[in-house]
Formats: sequence, C-alpha cells, structure tokens
Amino acid sequence: MRNDSPKEYEEAVVLADWLRIKGIKFSHLAQETFTRSWGTKMKNKRMGVNPGVPDFLVITPKGLCFIELKRIKGGVVSPEQREWIDSLNNLPGVEARVCKGAGEGISFIEELL
Repeated sequence: MRNDSPKEYEEAVVLADWLRIKGIKFSHLAQETFTRSWGTKMKNKRMGVNPGVPDFLVITPKGLCFIELKRIKGGVVSPEQREWIDSLNNLPGVEARVCKGAGEGISFIEELL
C-alpha cells in the first residue's frame, strides 16, 4: 500500500512558512536526533533530549501552544507523544494537540488567535 500524502517534513515546512508569514513567534523543537553514533545518543540523553516532546512550540495571545505534527495518512502517535500532550494540557495557559497535516495545525493555531 503506497502512501502518497506529504511527508511530515513537508507538512512542517508548510506550517513553519505560514507561521513566519503571519509573524507568529514559534520554534520547531528539534528532537529528531536519529544517529547511529552511540556517543551522540549518550550526549543527547545526558543533555535532556527526551522522546515524545511535541514538534512545535507556538506563542499565541491565549498562551502557549504545542503541536505534535503528523502526516495526514499514516502518522502514528507514540505512547511518549501522547503522554507529553496529556501532561502539557494539564498546565494552565497551555494547549497541546496532535495535528494531522499543516492544515489541521493552522486551524488549531487560528482557534487560539
């Protein structure tokens, strides 16, 4: 079965471009640290890189927004990602959500503007 939907990277670029155009303060949280180097893996772990942290942090008038971005078809939420989303949603002034595709991410942010 072939998945022709855009890759997560492509969705992230669309979302980041939209945020830049709108002048919204954000950061992509670079947790993608795949490497075959055990030394690098150990350094990342010691510096506090943790699995499941959402992909985007966005500042909105209503507070902080976190987005775990997935591709439209085939994106799977890991237990660690679900745990982070649930924990963040328990904080005052924080909204966190898994979004399938840039369009869903944009709609979520627009709810908070």
